[in-house]
Amino acid sequence: MELTFLGNKYAKSEKATTRPTIQLKYMGKSYRADQGNLVRNSVVLTYRGVSYSKA
Repeated sequence: MELTFLGNKYAKSEKATTRPTIQLKYMGKSYRADQGNLVRNSVVLTYRGVSYSKA
C-alpha cells in the first residue's frame, strides 16, 4: 500500500520499531532509561479564562 503526505509518497510498513535503552549518568551513578515506557503527564492551566495545556 502506498501512502501520500504533502505530495510525498511512502510505503506502508507493518514492522514495529523498538527504541533502545539509554545509559545515563548522574553524579557518578548509572541509570538506564527506557524511552518506550515514558509517560508524559499533561497539565491543563487556566490564565484569565483562557485554557492552556502543558505537556
